[in-house]
Amino acid sequence: MDLRTWLASDLQSLRERLNQSVLSTIPSSRMAERVDGGGTAPVYVLWHTARHHDLAVNGVLRHTDEVLTGWTNQVGVTADTWRGLAEAEDIDLVEQLDPTAVGHYTMAVIDSTLDWIVDGDLKVLDSMVDGATTLSRIGTPEDRFDWLYSMWDEKPGHFFLSWEAIGHGVSHLGELTSIRNRMGLSPF
Repeated sequence: MDLRTWLASDLQSLRERLNQSVLSTIPSSRMAERVDGGGTAPVYVLWHTARHHDLAVNGVLRHTDEVLTGWTNQVGVTADTWRGLAEAEDIDLVEQLDPTAVGHYTMAVIDSTLDWIVDGDLKVLDSMVDGATTLSRIGTPEDRFDWLYSMWDEKPGHFFLSWEAIGHGVSHLGELTSIRNRMGLSPF
């Protein structure tokens, strides 16, 4: 199996599982719900996952517009697009997010990366890249996100694809599946 096929397979699997296990199972009306007396809302986990993926692949690796550029009005976030990068839920942000649009945006981010994997120049994966500049460009506060600035500073390009797009996405898929089950929505 060649690298492009492997990467595309991982991304397609993530996309299918998010769609089948989360978006098709948790009703939009429950996406802002917090289970277990204060857990994280599924819509925030989706938003967080999509923002990391979009910013890492499109902002850092490809130096192109983020997919979010075409979705700001639909998802409900037109400014401070760094909100959602934190692991801890931004409760005020959850109230602004449109759950259906966030789900579609998440799928669009993965689709954009799949398109790039199939046809794009992947040489950047072998290079050292500076993700901190991208964080700064969107106004990410350094004092609140010093951990992310240091994590994204001078990393090999493959880190942003293998971790931020794939590994991070799979991690949060597990979290979303757990939330779905605790909501009593397990299909099994």
